[in-house]
Amino acid sequence: MKAIFALFFLLLSGACASADPYIEYKNELKYRDTNFRDDIHHFRLGYNFEKFYFEGGPRSDGYATEVGYKIKQGPLTFKGKWEGSKTEDFDHKLETEIRYTWN
Repeated sequence: MKAIFALFFLLLSGACASADPYIEYKNELKYRDTNFRDDIHHFRLGYNFEKFYFEGGPRSDGYATEVGYKIKQGPLTFKGKWEGSKTEDFDHKLETEIRYTWN
């Protein structure tokens, strides 16, 4: 995973000058049916580029990374992200959203 971070920052080193760094705290409360299952705390450092972002950091029981995009074209907005978490296993997911907005 360290190699992925290093490669990412090497490839985007020129773009980092125009990136907006940020720090984020995120909390997840997980439930199965109506029963509380888990409470996960994330602390992430990230960079927001014009249409793209990258963030990563520790979480309650491991670490997590996220890469995503947001593109607006007229009334359509396209958003997507990949998020991965390393705990005992390597869990990851892809999310995609397409939004139409009436003006």
